[in-house]
Amino acid sequence: MTAPAHWWPRCSAVALAAALCIALTGCAAPTPAPAHTATVTPGPAAQKHIAAAQAALKAGKFDGARQEAAAAVQADPNSSEAQYLLGNAYNRMAGAETDAQKARDDLSKAVDAYMAAIRLDAANGAAYTNLATVYYQNGQFDEAQKQVEQALKLKPDDPTSHYVLGTIYLQRDPKQAADTLDKAQAEFEAAIKSDARMGAAYIGLANVYLFRADYPKALQNAQKGVELTQDSPSPYAYWALAQAQCASGDKTGGAKSIERINSFNPSDPLFKQQVQALADRCK
Repeated sequence: MTAPAHWWPRCSAVALAAALCIALTGCAAPTPAPAHTATVTPGPAAQKHIAAAQAALKAGKFDGARQEAAAAVQADPNSSEAQYLLGNAYNRMAGAETDAQKARDDLSKAVDAYMAAIRLDAANGAAYTNLATVYYQNGQFDEAQKQVEQALKLKPDDPTSHYVLGTIYLQRDPKQAADTLDKAQAEFEAAIKSDARMGAAYIGLANVYLFRADYPKALQNAQKGVELTQDSPSPYAYWALAQAQCASGDKTGGAKSIERINSFNPSDPLFKQQVQALADRCK
């Protein structure tokens, strides 16, 4: 997809997760399994490791989370929740990895774990959604869309799944699908309807309006998104805000937002290049 005046980064699951609890922190329990599936409630030994894995993910200790989730799987091989958390740990490790091959290996292991979680519990909607984020990172947008749509069949009002589907639509080429922006907007709005405090969804909506050059609405949504993500700030939230400010003529505000982006010291070279290009224009 040829980038327009602004750039929507292909975020890792963590970027998707910057303001999303379910996407990779493991704080949301999967949808309960139907009676015919394997273990629904993990045994006490597995539960102990599951709780430790969740705590490690929240603390940003991804390898520790992997170890605890692997121990939970060993304690209860039939636990979908344990496999799900193992997938989250590998997913987060990939997002933090600077070595491209190691990141690909971690993503491959995340896929295996999420698929295992789904085999053990076909109603584990969170596993479908987070599996979609892995395919998203790999540029496999058709497969990502397939997985998140399955999650929405299980839980139509899930805000995270709507948000992830919206980001997938933003990667579609409008020349091949003219309604792609309309679909992205509908998904972000559905996410906000289900969770009015999902800052990431407002950022997604801001990007839709940036594509449309509707800068007042882009600015309004970007400001709301930044406000709601203060507890877990992201450079991508400020990126949408900076673009909307500069395009609206607020160069002072845009410069401050760009300064805030740079304070995160983002590692993505393309992102840094785009930020510098905006800084040069927004003077």
